[in-house]
Amino acid sequence: MEEYVQDARARARRAGRSSCGRGSKAVRRAVARTVAAGRARGRVMADHALAPAPATPTPATPAAATPAPATPAFATPGVAGPAAARPGVAGSAVAGGAVVVEGADLAGLVGERLPGRFVLVDPVAARLERMVPGPALTAALAGLAVADATDAALVEAVAAHERLISAATAAQARALEELLARRGSGTSALARVADEVAARLGITHHAAERRTHAAGVLAQFPEVADALTTGRIDPRKAQILTQDETGLTLEDQRALATTLLDRATELTPPQLRQALRTAATTADPAAAARRHDRAHTHRAVTITDAPDAMAYLVAYIRADHAHTIRTYLDALADSAAGPAETRTRDQLRADVLTDTFTLLLTRGLDLDGRALPRRHGRHPHIQVTIPAGTLLGLGEHPAHLAGYGPIPADLARTIAADGTWRALFTDPDTGEYHHLSTRAYRPGADLTRHIIARDVTCTFPGCRQPAYRTDLDHIDPHDPTRTSDPTTADQTCQDNLHSLCRRHHNLKTTGTWTVTRDPHTATITWTSPTGHTYTRHPTRPPGPPPTGDPPY
Repeated sequence: MEEYVQDARARARRAGRSSCGRGSKAVRRAVARTVAAGRARGRVMADHALAPAPATPTPATPAAATPAPATPAFATPGVAGPAAARPGVAGSAVAGGAVVVEGADLAGLVGERLPGRFVLVDPVAARLERMVPGPALTAALAGLAVADATDAALVEAVAAHERLISAATAAQARALEELLARRGSGTSALARVADEVAARLGITHHAAERRTHAAGVLAQFPEVADALTTGRIDPRKAQILTQDETGLTLEDQRALATTLLDRATELTPPQLRQALRTAATTADPAAAARRHDRAHTHRAVTITDAPDAMAYLVAYIRADHAHTIRTYLDALADSAAGPAETRTRDQLRADVLTDTFTLLLTRGLDLDGRALPRRHGRHPHIQVTIPAGTLLGLGEHPAHLAGYGPIPADLARTIAADGTWRALFTDPDTGEYHHLSTRAYRPGADLTRHIIARDVTCTFPGCRQPAYRTDLDHIDPHDPTRTSDPTTADQTCQDNLHSLCRRHHNLKTTGTWTVTRDPHTATITWTSPTGHTYTRHPTRPPGPPPTGDPPY
């Protein structure tokens, strides 16, 4: 086994990871897992590993015949006999699901457990939740009787399979990294490796090149690679954490990625990407503004013809409709272009398209002149939350555009110049907006605006539906018999209201999921039918926390 560990250390040095500790225990465990799983060739003599481990270790059983080092066996309690009796296979049973490979005790490989995130009553679900990727988990899932499993166990089985996919992706990346190191450096080496991988996997050269490149990038983020190996994050999140984020140096992104790993389990990929983008915008506001200005020059409206008499104009529509729109945009662009016009044709088309829909939205009318439907008593609008210092030009902290995320300070001030402002005062510790309430069932305009600004999105875990498009829901159902009792607290208040999109509102109303809200921390906890709990932390407003008392 030592030769494989030394080989891993050599790869780590070539990838510049020796200073990050990848050549020590983490590498030993990862390499041991890869070697053990790869060389077993299907000879996994393991129990499904869901039954509790015996109280006392099972003595090791000597092999029945001359050991064949090239074909190790994995043994767990209850299966020592078959492994030991198989001719030519060295194996032994160790309490707790330990693995013995060629005489090297790798008990830590299978014996280590992930920290429990949920309080699960079903012992099968509870054990599956804590199992690290490896032979024992693979055997456990293979032995799981799906038809007889509880709902909680099935949810944990799905999560366990996801961890195995992550571990396999990390192992494949290590193999690709080693292959790339052997071929040299530069684009020619990458192309040669991609050719081999494309041929072997039956994929395109471009797909193979992208996968090989991703493996090389992952090598520069050892903490992310470790999290992928143990299944803490999935391949998509690993890609987001390691892809080049404009505005951050490699060192800054490494540090930020390491920090985000603790939250990555609860964040969806778009939320994780937004956290990186926010950090990049905050790190250098002036550079963020320059990038925005540079990107803005590339605005365009394009038409792409497609088969079957169809075409793409952002949306997929009929070809004649697409060219009708293009003709009208060209006419508007001709009309908007003055003698000293400096905008390109594409920029003119993009601007007149934006101006057309901005005008319609500002007037609040549809194409027939009828008023657009109102939501929460207001006309349709965009919502931008801007720190007071940014709005007044005293700071450059990014603002937040609902439904998108952080935007540069200059752009926020441009939007605010034509917008309607409303002051929102927050608690400096929790970021919560100050208390408003009413005894009526429906929240008033002030309370409605505050809840929408506070929640930003639907409060169901991972949902990104902007709050202004959602319903305002009573967390504890409204009891009309209490409204006439002056001794009871208001039910329609900040602590008992949250934003839910229609889908997740129905999910709560039917009673399949339950919701609670902690008024002290502003966290919202959802409990699923299987007993899994998910916490939604409050979204702090952009900008530094306020100091002093609000100007009431």
